[in-house]
Amino acid sequence: MNALPSHLELVQGVVLPKPVGAHPVLDFVNTRSEWTSRGPARTEWLTSYEAFLIWNSYVGLLSPASVFRLIEQAGSSPTEVARRLQATLDFRVDLYDVLTDQATDTTFEAAARLIEKAYGGRRLVHADEGLTWELREDLALPLHNLALLAGELLTGPSREHVRTCPSCGWLFLDPRGRRRWCSMATCGNRAKVRAHAARVR
Repeated sequence: MNALPSHLELVQGVVLPKPVGAHPVLDFVNTRSEWTSRGPARTEWLTSYEAFLIWNSYVGLLSPASVFRLIEQAGSSPTEVARRLQATLDFRVDLYDVLTDQATDTTFEAAARLIEKAYGGRRLVHADEGLTWELREDLALPLHNLALLAGELLTGPSREHVRTCPSCGWLFLDPRGRRRWCSMATCGNRAKVRAHAARVR
């Protein structure tokens, strides 16, 4: 069996990109290959609702127990699952446009509606540390949880540190202003190889 490229990892039987964004929302938009073209992705890693759940667990947004229960729920609702996956992919496009200041009124409003819906779906509950907000554990949970995090990112101080990889279009946080590539092992290394080849021509 061929080894996976360095930027990918096999997680519970699903190939996923390793987190490089330094924020789960940015890693979410990085779950498709190059954003340099706005057509269909050359590689799509969120190929199913189950893959999306496994990705959520991989980046620490859902517990393995929650993933197991949601996979059980998904098994009895194939139409709803397909709708949820499409909503996830649509939100990813809209969110990318907002984060990269390319959003039209339509894409901004679509992203905002989902974020507002997620905020409206929270419940105030008792927890060990006191009162806290939480979302219901239903098929909307993983997307709505990401939407809440996206709302916090878009309105918080980290927003100004979001950068775009000039090679592939992936996003990452760069609070120190020293980072250029999503990953030196992939895009950074490819750029160095291209620059070297240009110099020796």
